[in-house]
Amino acid sequence: MLTVHDLTKIYANRFDTQAGGVREASFDLPDGTFFTLLGPSGCGKTTTLRCVAGLERPDQGVIAVGDRVLFDASQRIAVPLNERGIGMVFQSYAIWPHMTVFENIAFPLRVAKGRTPPREAIERDVEQALSTVGLSGYGDRPATRLSGGQQQRVALARAIVHRPKLLLLDEPLSNLDAALREEMRIELRRLQQQIGVTTIYVTHDQSEALAMSDRIAVMEKGRIVQMGDPREIYFRPANVFVASFIGAANLLTGVCAEAAAPGSEGAVRLPDGATFRCLFPAGGTAGQAATVSVRPESIALVSEGALLRGEVTATSFLGGSVRYDVQVGDTVVRVVGGAERMVASGTPVGMSFEASSAVVVG
Repeated sequence: MLTVHDLTKIYANRFDTQAGGVREASFDLPDGTFFTLLGPSGCGKTTTLRCVAGLERPDQGVIAVGDRVLFDASQRIAVPLNERGIGMVFQSYAIWPHMTVFENIAFPLRVAKGRTPPREAIERDVEQALSTVGLSGYGDRPATRLSGGQQQRVALARAIVHRPKLLLLDEPLSNLDAALREEMRIELRRLQQQIGVTTIYVTHDQSEALAMSDRIAVMEKGRIVQMGDPREIYFRPANVFVASFIGAANLLTGVCAEAAAPGSEGAVRLPDGATFRCLFPAGGTAGQAATVSVRPESIALVSEGALLRGEVTATSFLGGSVRYDVQVGDTVVRVVGGAERMVASGTPVGMSFEASSAVVVG
């Protein structure tokens, strides 16, 4: 449904390894996909979104929705923002305080180029949008008398009232408190599935991306460094950056104990001599350095068959789980286990994990 190929936007005298534009970004989204651009501030995710919207003019690349090309640098095609048929919700919502809820939502219909619908059609479409976001009966209210969550819903209703083929969301939940943000994650995902619109979502919140997305593109320094579904991104990170940025990861550094073909299992030996099997996505040769990512919840505390041994230095009860810090040589390994029992600090423990849960990332 959406094709982005070789998208590049470099800001003059500003693009470096820290912030700014985007380089050679490519992705294809099937119709109805919830796609998230995830990364730290300055990684290029908002620039990518703005290029798709038409708010920025890329230096090169192609952007197409279905068979319609919105931008092609080589063909000098650049469809203006107001002709792209895209809905967008900004971080600040951009709700006009001097307008009622109805007038805010109706605005895109009234300014549509060359196709302003009759009043009856506008009223019908606005009421349908209000119903979709759960704000039926709010049309006559002043925009200034809405809560943050209600303003977010109005902004979303305004973005979908003209039935766009593509919806762009630029960190729309960042201004909400934690409890409301959690509630709106679920609601936003439900609404997206209900209307079936292809959506690009920008966020730096890893848990938000994992909970809401069909596919995630992780960005670093202007480039997409990994793309996949949430489980793939979390359990099969492509490199140290992705492993560290997405949730908590234990990074164990050692050497390859044997050669391993790409995509196969092999052995890694740590400096203390502990050896365990893990997955080598890119393969490895005997003796080369290897950094292994293991998620805390993939590790079990065991009395027999331990792959690693250490001593618990901290125990934190989290309600549904218990988090342990285990000192293994010079490394602290984090383990998340069930809340049925707790191991006290100072206790020697063994740790085990499946080879498929340990991934060589560097």
